[in-house]
Amino acid sequence: MNNEPRLSVIVPAFNEEATIALCLERLLEQPFVAEVFVVNDGSTDQTEEIVGSFNDTRLHLLSHQVNRGKGASIRTAAPKCSAKFIAIQDADLEYDPVDLGRMLEPLDNGDADVVFGSRFLPSGARRALYFWHTLGNKALTLACNMVSNLNLTDMETCYKMFRREALQSLVLEENRFGIEPELTIKSAASGFTIYEVGVSYRGRTYAEGKKIGWRDGFSAARCIVAYGASESLRRKRSRKMKENIAVFPELHSSLEDLVDVDNYYDWILELMAPYLGDEVLEVGAGIGTISKRLSSQGRAVTAVEPSLAAYEQLKIWAKDAPTNEARLGTLSENVGGLKKNFTSVILVNVLEHIQDEVADMRLIWGCLEPGGHVAIWVPAHESLYAPFDASVGHFRRYSKRRLKALADSAGFEVVQLKYVNPMGAVGWLLTAKILRQRPTQSVMTRIFDKFVVPLTRELEARWTPAFGQSVLLVARKPSQA
Repeated sequence: MNNEPRLSVIVPAFNEEATIALCLERLLEQPFVAEVFVVNDGSTDQTEEIVGSFNDTRLHLLSHQVNRGKGASIRTAAPKCSAKFIAIQDADLEYDPVDLGRMLEPLDNGDADVVFGSRFLPSGARRALYFWHTLGNKALTLACNMVSNLNLTDMETCYKMFRREALQSLVLEENRFGIEPELTIKSAASGFTIYEVGVSYRGRTYAEGKKIGWRDGFSAARCIVAYGASESLRRKRSRKMKENIAVFPELHSSLEDLVDVDNYYDWILELMAPYLGDEVLEVGAGIGTISKRLSSQGRAVTAVEPSLAAYEQLKIWAKDAPTNEARLGTLSENVGGLKKNFTSVILVNVLEHIQDEVADMRLIWGCLEPGGHVAIWVPAHESLYAPFDASVGHFRRYSKRRLKALADSAGFEVVQLKYVNPMGAVGWLLTAKILRQRPTQSVMTRIFDKFVVPLTRELEARWTPAFGQSVLLVARKPSQA
């Protein structure tokens, strides 16, 4: 057996003082374990003190101040994992860490991207418990198989193991036990090769501390329906976008329509301004509508833009100040040539155009100084996705939760996250979604900018809306990064 240390293990832990020490001892005994990240998920017992008592450089303790759930714990730890593979281990020791060695084999052989440890395939000893739990598990597994086109025997298993790049490429949104179907459906939708390996199982009774219950079953069912539908739509949309990747006929004319909406752009910068430093990188700068405003405020601005026509205008602007720079291409094409790290990175109506949003968020992380901020403005609500979105190259629209999950996946700390401009959302619903008209027609945008934006700006200074046309995210790269 290959004993090379090559496995990162994520251990979500909430009030597990009875088992956490033995769990960690058994994990650290395995020679293939390279590092262990325990996420103390708001425990009120001695969990954190017990973890802190270990003297092993492979063990790392992360903490949530309040209980956020298993999914949130995985999102916290996954960006920090550096080994070749990543596994998830519950702290309750219902699963035996020895079995992780057998789960590594399909990954080591290059056969699998993801391996599930199934409690229902031949393996070691298995404790007999709770018929109705087993029946519910099989029903949820069947439903998940139907939407993901898999033939798993145990979707709800805790033991899931991934190639590091595979797990870190997923935008995970669920905070609690809904993470299990979300991981499964999104892995299948991403085209990952999934294997199953039989594992032993010693289930706990409720008297022994078992936490999952019938409410979690309903939550899992909700997730299967929601992610099954959304991932199917995203796959279809992504295929269509790939076919038309260089041809978005509405995009250029729409940008021209938005050139003179000064109130709109001033409002965006007003919301971002408290978090912007002196050296700013704008990704997808267009013709420089935002970059010009930033440089007029005395900031040094580097503007990256993939459109040649827009770049030609950016070059003219950049010549006016030695601190400004215009660069042609995507962020991934330019990141190696950037001269410095930045105090701030901004993206205004750009991220929705980027197919691999996770990869670009990691590039943004690398472009920032420790303690620096990224500010992102994107269109809100997948339910508002309209033919116009497709015509201008939008791969997706965002919820607050999805945008937060994306920031989490890159290791950012969320500073501000909110919906903006509900009146604009209503207008978009009517114009783009129902009437299927271009919502950026010049007359409409002038009316919107002159009358709607000042009113909405004033209202939202006192009130945070529950929905909006856009989502604003401000996130911080930790100072110790």
